[in-house]
Amino acid sequence: MHVATASICGAVVFLTACGGSGKSSSATCEPPQNLGSATNTTHPTATTLLTNVAITPGSCVDRVEFAFKPTPDGTGTPGYRVSYLPADKALVEDGSGAPVAVKGSAYLVVRFEPAATADLSGAELVRTYTGPRRVAAPENAHAVRELVKSGDFEAVLTWVVGVDGHRPFDVTASRSRVVVTIG
Repeated sequence: MHVATASICGAVVFLTACGGSGKSSSATCEPPQNLGSATNTTHPTATTLLTNVAITPGSCVDRVEFAFKPTPDGTGTPGYRVSYLPADKALVEDGSGAPVAVKGSAYLVVRFEPAATADLSGAELVRTYTGPRRVAAPENAHAVRELVKSGDFEAVLTWVVGVDGHRPFDVTASRSRVVVTIG
């Protein structure tokens, strides 16, 4: 009796610790609901510096993560606005207005302010993001097709997420990351 009880308790603890409930992940997946825009107007006093971007596919959502170097004043991530824009507004480079090609049929524009990919505060420019300006989505991505940097001008950093159609999304932020979850 004690062995059976211990086994059952162990299984419950294991499933709870792993985030499991005995159901498949697709059965428990709750996609985001937002189809409009998400805005955080809190701006740090210093320009936040991007260090990494990543696309992580899930069973029913994709996550696009932007990582930032902690600011000297500890204020964390930059202000942001995330919204779908029509192609004529989304697919242009900030500053120059040059056309930008992005795979997908809908364009979720992620604008950070104040933010940059290089530290301009010293005598020399120091790049904090050295990755590509164009990131292909993994083959197993649910909705995201491509991520493209379309601007890094006057402390405004802009990325376009190419999506296979208008899909709901959520935005979460922590002290060093902004994550856009697309359903």
